[in-house]
Amino acid sequence: MSPLRDTTKAIYDCGLGKEAGIESSPAEALRLATVDPARARVLAVRAESAARRAGDRAAESVSQRALGVAAMQLRDLDGAVTHLRRSVAAARRAGSAQLVGEARMSLASALALRGLPARAFREIEAARRELDGVSAARALVQRSAILLEMGREDEALESLRPALPVLRRAGDAQWETRALSNRGLLHLARRSFAAAEQDLVAALRLCAEHNLELPRAYAEQNLGCVKAYRGEVPAALEHFDRAEEHYHRQGMRVGSLLVDRASLLLSVRLVDEARATAEAAVRAYESQKRMHLPEARLLLSTVALVQGDLATAESAAAQAAREFARLGRRNWVALARDARLQALARRHPERVTPGQVRRSAEALAQAGWTVQALAARVLAGRLSLERGRLAQARTDLALAGRARAAGPADSRARAWLAEAMLRRADGNRYGARRALAAGLRIVEEHQATLGATELRAHMSAHRGALARLGVRIALEDGDPHGVYAWSERGRAIATLLHPLRPPADPQLAGDLADLRATVTELEERRGGGQPATALLHRQITLERRIRDRWRTFTGSSGAATGPPPIAQLAAYLGEAALVEYVQLDDVLHAVTVAGGQARLHTLGPLTAVLHNLTHLPFALHRLADARTAPANAAAARLVLERAGRVFDDLLLRPLAPVVGDRPLVVVPTGALQSLPWSILPSCAGRPVTVTPSATLWFQSARRPAVDPAGSVVVVAGPGLPGARTEADAVAALYDAPLLLTNGAADAAHVTAAMRGATMAHVAAHGQPRSDNPQFSSLRLADGPYTVYDLEMLSEAPRHVVLAACDTGRSHVVGEEVLGLTSALLSQGTETLVAPVVPVPDGETAPLMQAYHARLRAGNSPAEALASAQEHSRAEGGLQLAAAAGFVCLGAGLRAGSSR
Repeated sequence: MSPLRDTTKAIYDCGLGKEAGIESSPAEALRLATVDPARARVLAVRAESAARRAGDRAAESVSQRALGVAAMQLRDLDGAVTHLRRSVAAARRAGSAQLVGEARMSLASALALRGLPARAFREIEAARRELDGVSAARALVQRSAILLEMGREDEALESLRPALPVLRRAGDAQWETRALSNRGLLHLARRSFAAAEQDLVAALRLCAEHNLELPRAYAEQNLGCVKAYRGEVPAALEHFDRAEEHYHRQGMRVGSLLVDRASLLLSVRLVDEARATAEAAVRAYESQKRMHLPEARLLLSTVALVQGDLATAESAAAQAAREFARLGRRNWVALARDARLQALARRHPERVTPGQVRRSAEALAQAGWTVQALAARVLAGRLSLERGRLAQARTDLALAGRARAAGPADSRARAWLAEAMLRRADGNRYGARRALAAGLRIVEEHQATLGATELRAHMSAHRGALARLGVRIALEDGDPHGVYAWSERGRAIATLLHPLRPPADPQLAGDLADLRATVTELEERRGGGQPATALLHRQITLERRIRDRWRTFTGSSGAATGPPPIAQLAAYLGEAALVEYVQLDDVLHAVTVAGGQARLHTLGPLTAVLHNLTHLPFALHRLADARTAPANAAAARLVLERAGRVFDDLLLRPLAPVVGDRPLVVVPTGALQSLPWSILPSCAGRPVTVTPSATLWFQSARRPAVDPAGSVVVVAGPGLPGARTEADAVAALYDAPLLLTNGAADAAHVTAAMRGATMAHVAAHGQPRSDNPQFSSLRLADGPYTVYDLEMLSEAPRHVVLAACDTGRSHVVGEEVLGLTSALLSQGTETLVAPVVPVPDGETAPLMQAYHARLRAGNSPAEALASAQEHSRAEGGLQLAAAAGFVCLGAGLRAGSSR
């Protein structure tokens, strides 16, 4: 979020009403212009026509002014300027200095919004000479808003001081609301958050008392910005949602709200959504010819930079700088030029010198952009370090480090990163590690305040640079304990935080039920070749409403538990070995813990693994399709075997002298999260459990073992060949299981049955969603059962088997994972067995039956799955394809487990 935002929502105009002596219809239109602009426009057109027929120039002036003010609210700025110039002309013909002043005051607003602040200021100064009393106070409020647009905050605040008492004494609620909203923006620009919130809450109270719908939207939006600056993301989202509802009722799509929302989404690193929202803001401003178009372009540049779209980042920033210069907004020019320099430094680092970045940092600081100046100082310091200029690097990084005690969480974390870099450059490696730990604590504590899992996961991007530097220092020191600890601090924190279980929310529950019904009907219509556009739009609307509502829930206080020491971890591993993979600069490393000792290994580049991972799904698809010709199936099997050998050669064979044939606890990184480990020759028949973090495995492994006599639920979803056969076979292995099939396999029954169950087995269609992993789902009788449904469980099942395609595949965000698996693990499920690739429908029953039979015989989950997969491998064909993709996730191995 930038210190000064699009303040156009504070610039709106109000009429004088009946006290000016104008007949009621024009006055009523003017009164409604900022409350209900569409209705006001209808009334004003009628009133203007009647006034011209009657030769009533005064009424004509007021009518034209109402049309102009309404046009401003509806974002028709060219029309607004035209109507307001006509209003001034009519007022002059009427011989009324008062009406001239009022019309010029409104014209000043339109010109400011139109990107002509100098002309706007001349108009408002001329208007003030025509007005007195309450009208003069209103002109002062208008003048303050224009000064705010021009970046003259001190003068803007001073302009409001004499205006507010006059407006209060006159009982002018609309203009008092506007003055309070503008003053709230000024306090926000000065980072006086308490004062800003006090003014905006007072403005909201006036809006509620006087039924001021549009001003209420402005105040809600501004209050959302205050919350965003404080790092209160759920509260900010809630205020933005309320503002959007008010705007929607007025038929308005407001560019400034898009900018604010995109900034907030970017702050929690929801970059894809932020990009789409920023682009929508640019389009909205381009169509409205508004002066805040360059702000939207600048935001788009920032988002593109985070995404790595450096060409767009550079071009958008350069264009924004030119547009700010034309508007005379010098402070913003400094910001846009720095954004271009940041993109250029990433795109063509040889063309950027530390001196250029240093001068940019100084310009930003002079313009009041303290957070951005900090980032520029860090960049200057990094460039100096890379080029061997240690003295200058120390100066830059020391200046950047001063901001570590105040400001937003991400800014303080970046300041601690600068401090760590400085200490490392000075040879103080211990001090560097302490600085990194301080920065991580700030981010983790902020992350814990977020309730929504996706927000927590995406916020992990702020930990990335801190944790990576910690890993780098530990690798330089050859310290396996340090590499393990810093790697753990950078991964799967969202899964480790206290799970969010939102309060009973009838609206949310109703929307989820409605979504299931909508998707079911949509699929039926598509299957029948019927049009389904309306249902698709409804699905999109419901998904957004559910997502936005969930994001407003707050999280717990306090950061996640830190990683356990190696000695504790080794005690719980017993005879098993742990392998934690760490990627740095495209090179893969591993920390092994076996026999009570930790060792560090450098494995090599990931290129071959990533290449073969792209071919793996195609080969498994072919093997899983009964219609595949024998020759093609044989070729696919060769691809599968070759990929397994490539993975094995990099990932496990170099570790063989240490881990031997021990059972494995594997902590993957990045793309390895979707690896089907059973296809590696070294994993054939070996118990392997995969976990997002060693810390999560350790926490689960310490819990009492699952009671084999506990409650068991088996679910057969619709439309999956063999699901009922599989469910019957699995249920037959247990005493008194609850079997849910046909209509009973719906969301309500499944939720009730899974709550606190010892074992839950679901044979159903699975649908992973990369666009929004929280809508990844299992197909039940009444529609998709999403991650959101799972997160509403008051108590998760202890052991879950998902015999559904791709349900074990997670969406990776940095070192965080999102999807069905992470939802269950974060809610307390200890062990999860699921496929990370497509599996053939109807062919998993033998594998699942063998798995459960071995569990009943006393094997651990990892042992049971490895043994069942080994048997299926011998069968070949579809049985091989069905077995290959399944992975045991979570605490599938416990202390004392053996092969």
